Amino acid sequence: MESASEQAEPARLTPKQVYDRLVSYGVSDLDAGLVADCINVGKSTTWMNNDPVAEDINQKLAQFLKEHRLGFEITVTPVKMGKYIWDVKKRKQASDQ
Repeated sequence: MESASEQAEPARLTPKQVYDRLVSYGVSDLDAGLVADCINVGKSTTWMNNDPVAEDINQKLAQFLKEHRLGFEITVTPVKMGKYIWDVKKRKQASDQ
């Protein structure tokens, strides 16, 4: 029984824990802070900047979000002139399961 309840509700991460994990993946301070804020307050947003990201950042972010069942999707897309578009979307409850 204990393992079933642990699987059902993982420990909630603090914004600082989210931020620290993202920075460990090489995400800039600005981007990590924005993502942590979005997850903390439950909002979706999009922004663009030229802070570099790792080539495998989308895979790392997807694994992190899935592992902690945070209910968000994050996509980082390179665009012209060394810029990246960050798209943070809160998933609907039905698709979270």
